[in-house]
Amino acid sequence: MVAERDETAMTIAPVANVSVVIPAYNAGAYLHETLASVFAQTTAPAEVIVVDDGSTDETAEVARVHGATVISRPNGGISAARNTGIRAAQGEFIALLDADDVWMPEKLEVQLAALAAAAAPAFSFTDFQLFDSRGVHAVRSGLRTHPAFRRTVRRAPPGSNVLVSASDRRPVLPDMYFLPLSTLMRRVDVIAAGAFDETLVGCEDAEFFLRLFRIVPAIAVMRPLMRYRRHDAQATASARIMISHEFALLDRVAAASERYPAADVRYYLRKRSLIHHRIGVCEARLGQFDDAKASLARSLAERRTLRTFVVLAAVRIARSVPGRWCFFAARAIRRAFRTDRRTAI
Repeated sequence: MVAERDETAMTIAPVANVSVVIPAYNAGAYLHETLASVFAQTTAPAEVIVVDDGSTDETAEVARVHGATVISRPNGGISAARNTGIRAAQGEFIALLDADDVWMPEKLEVQLAALAAAAAPAFSFTDFQLFDSRGVHAVRSGLRTHPAFRRTVRRAPPGSNVLVSASDRRPVLPDMYFLPLSTLMRRVDVIAAGAFDETLVGCEDAEFFLRLFRIVPAIAVMRPLMRYRRHDAQATASARIMISHEFALLDRVAAASERYPAADVRYYLRKRSLIHHRIGVCEARLGQFDDAKASLARSLAERRTLRTFVVLAAVRIARSVPGRWCFFAARAIRRAFRTDRRTAI
């Protein structure tokens, strides 16, 4: 049964020229709470667009009961659904939101004020919290859990607004540390950046925001103004699948470097070598020396470093019969030592 819309949510809220775009696939179980948080904003959006991405449940019905505009399309993935909503949007600003997450009531109001106070055009993202069926289970800053973001903002006080911009010295987005559904962007900037790449099946958020940073900086609002839902329906990709997605991003950056911030291009080109190196080290630790040798050789082909040469030499030694005996003996001694330490403690 579809819950009834709360008609009092927008009775006193001023209206901003914001289009909220919500891609949804079989999200009927969560969409009511999500839309309730949108219609409870202290500054209401001008329109709420739910892109029904080929759902087979009551997603579209829930959206219509709340008064959202529904666009139905065959299932094509989150990037295609977002782009469909962005193309249909009429507002000056685009606010992204996923169909199972929620905003704090002042989210749009605070972000609009931050962008209005900025000296030049920018987009904005906010801090966030994690929650599940039991409620909030990470009360601290979600942004500050990412080392890359901590290096970016350094000693900015909690609750402040921080300008994050691309530079020629340091990558602006070495890790996708903010959530796309916390963002507020000018529609003209989204169109100028080229919207989301529908051919990427992973890392599509990072690839888009790298392009956006090439055009405008961001205002990071250091307040947790949204909650990101964790639930059993979410699937965690295997490490190898995630790595393949990251390599696809690296290929895209290398093929069209002029579309991305220069420092990030340099970082991602070096990162390919680093990823191969890390894979090789992990394989060596597991005793998979042939695979480790191949991974380390790929790392050296990308970027020749002394560290990788040393690890590769050690792997070659370990591939011999005496080397294997030494490796497994050393690993057994190390494990026994760790066990003894834990017992003593």
